[in-house]
Amino acid sequence: MLYSYLENAIQHAEFTLTEFSDQRAYFGCWSLIVEGNGHTYSIVHEGRDGWLIFYRRDVYGTLTELDKKESACMDDTDKASQCLIWLSDYPHFLVFNDQQL
Repeated sequence: MLYSYLENAIQHAEFTLTEFSDQRAYFGCWSLIVEGNGHTYSIVHEGRDGWLIFYRRDVYGTLTELDKKESACMDDTDKASQCLIWLSDYPHFLVFNDQQL
């Protein structure tokens, strides 16, 4: 994954990237943690399983899965675009199972 693609998407969504982990040796896996609008999110690309997963982190570090996309058919630009979509649409993800998170 090209870090610059993710960095541009995150900045465009007006979030702050606080951590990025690139595990190319492990099936192209990577993860990132972003903060913005009073919330912390994790986005994980599980290259081995072909998923791009969006999580919300609570104050205790517990992750709640908010959305998942098949990533096998996405290139790096598509993955960065999906991250931008999730972060730009963040209010939509604050409601999960009809409950405010």
